[in-house]
Amino acid sequence: MTVPAPIGILAACLSLLTLTLLGACAAGAGRSGALAEQYPADGLFLTVDGARLHYHITGPGDAPAVLALHGASANLHEIKTGLESALDEYRVIWLDRPGLGWSDRPDGDWNPQREAALIAAFLEALDAGPVTVIGHSWGAAITLRLMMDHPDRTAGAVLTAPAARAWVGEAALYNRASTWPVIGPLITHVVAPILGPGQLESGAQSAFEPETMPDNYVEETRLALILRPGPWRANAEDMANVNAHLDAQEDRYGEIAQPVILIAGPDDTVVFTHRHAEPVAAILPRGELRLLEGAGHNLHHSAQGADAVAEALRDVRARLEQD
Repeated sequence: MTVPAPIGILAACLSLLTLTLLGACAAGAGRSGALAEQYPADGLFLTVDGARLHYHITGPGDAPAVLALHGASANLHEIKTGLESALDEYRVIWLDRPGLGWSDRPDGDWNPQREAALIAAFLEALDAGPVTVIGHSWGAAITLRLMMDHPDRTAGAVLTAPAARAWVGEAALYNRASTWPVIGPLITHVVAPILGPGQLESGAQSAFEPETMPDNYVEETRLALILRPGPWRANAEDMANVNAHLDAQEDRYGEIAQPVILIAGPDDTVVFTHRHAEPVAAILPRGELRLLEGAGHNLHHSAQGADAVAEALRDVRARLEQD
């Protein structure tokens, strides 16, 4: 039987498209595997409620316990690179937040409430707590949820450049599209691992403005781990729903009885301080806002910012001792 010409052309085009997609998927898988080999898990693992969580612990074993939670698109090395030296007197638990870095994320719809519950269970399994928490950006939102829902595990907190109130702006198109059918898997498995490495430097620099990004920041923080399919998808789901997540919790901040110091730069171009840190500090019963002139969103990577975090942590600890 002779195939009509238009149908034959369509079939040939579909075959070519299929081969192209298969080739792109194979290239994406190869690049993802290369990233995993380049930045292997280098810490400890603990399985909690079926999720394998990756973490580091630094500092004296008998020192006050601190939990450090990184922000979106990152991993434990991002916050650890900036603050480890400044916090060397504490026993710091640096956690890859669930789904990011080398930590698993359980199946099902995810939200700050589930994440806080898993982190609380992680702290219980470590026999750590109540801890003082340092949360950066989206990690600050998780910190607030942890303090509201699990006050027995949290003594106080230092929040840096916190994303804490709804309507932070529309999620980036690539995050929303990464959750869509058909196109989402293509972005996650092909576009991100292949094209993403070339965008890391410029994307990271925007998080420092008006400050300058440190040399070798992208490499030292292992930022490319976000380009692997699992972390990329987890982060995209968080950010695509960021406003709904924050709207569900911001009315409860007045319940937080623990001391909290918020540190932010007036010129933060990623999370506006006047919209987040300032009003939240006023709502928290024991909240205090400290502004750092000239600081950007990733303020913990400058000497000024790291010192400010260490000082705030000492002050929170001092207030706890007075209770």
